[in-house]
Amino acid sequence: MTPVAVRDARPEDAPRIAAVARASWADTYRDIFEPSYIEDFLDRNYRVDELARAADRAAGRDDAHFLVAERDGEVVAYAQFGVGSRGPELSRIYADPEHYGAGAGNALLEALHERIRGRFDSYVLDVHSRNARGRAFYDRQGFIIVGGGATPECDLTLERRLSPSRVALPIRTDRLELRALRDDRRDLDALHQIYGDAETMQFVGTSGRPLADREATQRMLRHLIRDGELHGFTLWAVDEIGGDSLVGIAGLAWVEGHGPDVEAAYLFRRDRWGRGYATEALRSVLEAGHGELGLGRIVALAYPENEASQRVMAKVGMRPDGTQQAYGRELVRHTSQRD
Repeated sequence: MTPVAVRDARPEDAPRIAAVARASWADTYRDIFEPSYIEDFLDRNYRVDELARAADRAAGRDDAHFLVAERDGEVVAYAQFGVGSRGPELSRIYADPEHYGAGAGNALLEALHERIRGRFDSYVLDVHSRNARGRAFYDRQGFIIVGGGATPECDLTLERRLSPSRVALPIRTDRLELRALRDDRRDLDALHQIYGDAETMQFVGTSGRPLADREATQRMLRHLIRDGELHGFTLWAVDEIGGDSLVGIAGLAWVEGHGPDVEAAYLFRRDRWGRGYATEALRSVLEAGHGELGLGRIVALAYPENEASQRVMAKVGMRPDGTQQAYGRELVRHTSQRD
């Protein structure tokens, strides 16, 4: 498939932008809104003459951008950015359903970020909570939940931070060093000893099962590295000082990839259990989260039957705080508040 090219929208693109909007809305919202509601919304918000004027107004400005992604001479996706009452905002980003998953959305956001980085540190957008495809796309792009949406069509507000605060690595404790993961064979081999072990994974994630193979672990490794790039924190490798490399991982992550809570998490190789490493690593993670990142509240989640993990949370001063539905399960929650 031909790669997309991103450029500024022109007034003459307006009919095609309107057609993409209609196709995308029909596909995305058919199980959320009544057809009459969708038709009325499109008639009110996607008039061709208004789209043409919007493209003309955005031309040459630093605080407004109307972009289209073009493939083989045809507009297949578009995005509109501006500054409103809430500050910088991405008001629209849609693709033709025939081009879903083909990179148009990624290309639009990359082009937008190139244009606004240095001018804006973050921006918001609204999405409907039942728009599963859209929410998955935004999760992959590093958006986090920051509140309720502004309109009935979109009941969640997300934020994309372009310059997030970052933890200075490595973090050293008495016996351990937390460092950035590396996308190399050594870290992959060590990580697969953890993620590929059934007993280690029995209380982890949605399934409580190990990853199937090294390829799945490599995808996890790259996901963790990208999370660090997007958010300024992730799960880091835990090395023994004067001992083995990557005997565990520990760090911070947005719950379910998008928050609004940040969770502290850890996982250690089974032959390193019982040495107090989890407590030592978790304490340092909380210090970094509350200190360098300035997080007021950090949670930790555990399967109800994972009593050992809950004891670790208590040892570092986290307090029981009921349960939380996450990762498809009802999990026990502990919280840590910044002093």
